[in-house]
Amino acid sequence: MTYKQIEASRELRLWIGQVIVPAVSVTAVVLANPDVRNAAKQKLDSIKQKFQSKKIRVV
Repeated sequence: MTYKQIEASRELRLWIGQVIVPAVSVTAVVLANPDVRNAAKQKLDSIKQKFQSKKIRVV
């Protein structure tokens, strides 16, 4: 393996450990708790309403 490949794999490992795993953990907590899930859904709906009122197309 070249130095460049080693550095790329190290950076990927850091991304997985510091970004992806915490994001998946937070998502699992949100989906597991009905109260938190409802609060997140309400917030998402309010954000969608804000964009729709400004005529910005959102999925």
